[in-house]
Amino acid sequence: MRGNPILRAALLVVAMCLTSILVATVLRNTGPLEKNRSRSTGPPPRSDTVPALLTLTLSAPAESIMLKEQSGRIISIPTGDELEIEEDVEISVSNQQWTASLSVVWKNVPGHRFLRLDLEPEKLKSDRLLLDFPGDVTNHPVRANFDPSP
Repeated sequence: MRGNPILRAALLVVAMCLTSILVATVLRNTGPLEKNRSRSTGPPPRSDTVPALLTLTLSAPAESIMLKEQSGRIISIPTGDELEIEEDVEISVSNQQWTASLSVVWKNVPGHRFLRLDLEPEKLKSDRLLLDFPGDVTNHPVRANFDPSP
């Protein structure tokens, strides 16, 4: 390229800008690189967010029902005077298991209350939990197993 040095410098700057835009776009699309994982003898734990139908059957109306998963996600269930609540939720399943902490505040506390929790995740086996409480409960551990083997 013979000619004007200002034109040559301008073309070089334009080429560098286009290259940096291309590199930035590729990095944005690929995301951050994974850190080196420590090698273990077993397979790495699998954690996925799975859509599920959550059905709650209550012995009495509740003021609030909340599930906090180990990942920190909070699932808040809308309540009312209904004794059966169906809600489409997304749950974090790891190694075909789901664990969370349950908190329930009942409208009328006296006496034992029960709660039946049915989870029907897509493409996994369903699970049912029956829990009995003497009153309000905070951070009660619950676990559902979706493993199809007996």
